[in-house]
Amino acid sequence: AKVTAVNTATRDTYSATTNVQGYYSIEFVRVGVYDLSVEQPGFQKVAKSGIVVDINQVVRNDIELTVGALTQTVTIEAVASSIKTDDATISEIISTRYVADLPSNGRDPLKLAAITAGTISGLKATNGTPPGEDFIGAGTREISNSISLDGISIVNNLISTTPTRPAIDAVQEVEVQTGTYSAQYGAYMGVHLNVITKSGTNELHGSLVEFLRNNALDARPYFLSATAKKAPLRQNQFGFEVDGPILIPKLYNGRNKTFFMGSYEGLRQIRQNAGIATVMTPQMFQGDFSQTKTVVKDPANGGAPFLGNIVPIGRLSPVSLKLQQYLPPSTVPGVTSNLPYTAANNNNTDQTVDRIDQNFGQNIRLFFRYQRQTESILAGGAIPVNSNTSPVLTNNYTVGYTHTLAPNLVNDFRIGRQYFDSSTLNPFYGT
Repeated sequence: AKVTAVNTATRDTYSATTNVQGYYSIEFVRVGVYDLSVEQPGFQKVAKSGIVVDINQVVRNDIELTVGALTQTVTIEAVASSIKTDDATISEIISTRYVADLPSNGRDPLKLAAITAGTISGLKATNGTPPGEDFIGAGTREISNSISLDGISIVNNLISTTPTRPAIDAVQEVEVQTGTYSAQYGAYMGVHLNVITKSGTNELHGSLVEFLRNNALDARPYFLSATAKKAPLRQNQFGFEVDGPILIPKLYNGRNKTFFMGSYEGLRQIRQNAGIATVMTPQMFQGDFSQTKTVVKDPANGGAPFLGNIVPIGRLSPVSLKLQQYLPPSTVPGVTSNLPYTAANNNNTDQTVDRIDQNFGQNIRLFFRYQRQTESILAGGAIPVNSNTSPVLTNNYTVGYTHTLAPNLVNDFRIGRQYFDSSTLNPFYGT
């Protein structure tokens, strides 16, 4: 019997022929919704619509043909199977609708992994060197997870974090695997995140977004004193996404074969975090440690305590004395927790995700996807000279080539590169 699957959005067509036992297999189809038809001389044609194909999934459709003429057609509306019967992978799919509709802090599609059972966000700092995020799950440490974008890894090789996150408007689906992996995932034992970007369709689609947070619109924290000001928070996240067929009037009509997707997202975040630190008192810089319970001993006198816990001025290190100008003085009595402070935690990020898909007939399909993200994070501290700026530049690109050579032979080739530059600059980096 002849089996034909057609993507309802792109009219991408895949064909197969059943063997003598009636089995068929269509490999490497793109994520999307499909119509399936089966026909054989002497039997009624059967059409099945609304078949959803998600990431990394075997979708089984058993068709029974009834004796009759091909002019007769039996139409079936597909119903999603509640149990996978063709592989034992333990995974959860976060579909296009959930990616678009579920609220996520910072509009980060990777954080949606935390809504799946047994998965939590990792503890690595998103403003460290290198910066990044990761996850904990499947009973393993957070360094044992992997994250891929269109099949190409986007984690750094040092600590298994990803320094980049694709714009949520450019993502079609996210799959979270937490156990019973196939051989291709043999490098890691933990959580596997597979993220797929959108491809264009025969219709033009797009979105324009602006998300705003501002302390002027926030309620006062319950424990904030009546005279204190709210901590500054001004966050704007904005961008666009557009996808569709490539059309050049009078020159080229790309419907059913050539598609594009382009996106941009910017983040401008200014905020301050409150905390309390411990700094040396002015008396300590003069050698007077009488306020502390720690006994200061004289190494030049056999370790005997200094009289009154006071170090003579002449014995003080000149280096230590010069440090005083860089340390803020304590503002609260006491020798510990004596400096309440607010520290800047700013983030400026720009990124783009762009993709081209090309079909050469029914047997050859190509795609190219490029992501670029520039990020500058200011991490402030109680001591201003300990603040630092971390500029990060990330590039990720992927090329995919799928060729159906014969009904039982398909070649899927994918190559890509993820690389980033990360630096930490303190206020003295200029000199």
